Amino acid sequence: MTQKKKPTSWRCRNPKQQKDKAEIYNSREWRELRIMKLRANPLCEECEREGIVTSAHAVHHRHPIEDSTSKAEMRKWAFMWENLVSVCDACHAKIHKEQGKGTKALVKQRAEQRLERWEDSIMNKFVKKEDNGIQTEIHEGFVRESNTDRTCETQAQTNSKGKS
Repeated sequence: MTQKKKPTSWRCRNPKQQKDKAEIYNSREWRELRIMKLRANPLCEECEREGIVTSAHAVHHRHPIEDSTSKAEMRKWAFMWENLVSVCDACHAKIHKEQGKGTKALVKQRAEQRLERWEDSIMNKFVKKEDNGIQTEIHEGFVRESNTDRTCETQAQTNSKGKS
């Protein structure tokens, strides 16, 4: 038995991200939410703005879920009602074309944006700024304090009482 090939719009560059995205689109929760959205807004919202009446067949994410940096963030954007828009097939294709999904330049730009967001999230976890101008970084058991005058690194003494 041959497997159905997934539509190209489902494809992500990262295999893990592709798996997470496929898991979302194949879930009962997504199918039910999609039907609810199409029942709530049975006409294409893009065509309505132009005064055209067209039935909607697709549900589009305003904020692309593949731009997420984690599975939790991907699920948040995928199931957020405010992020969904009912569209006809023609408008859905037009939106994706305008967004330039799949072009090398855009894929590179979005990858750089994801990397920046990931780096920011990591820095927020490991860097604590002090009021006195000294910045303390905690990473892999080391504490690093930096000041404009000096920088010093010391081994973190997490269990120093029990080891003496």
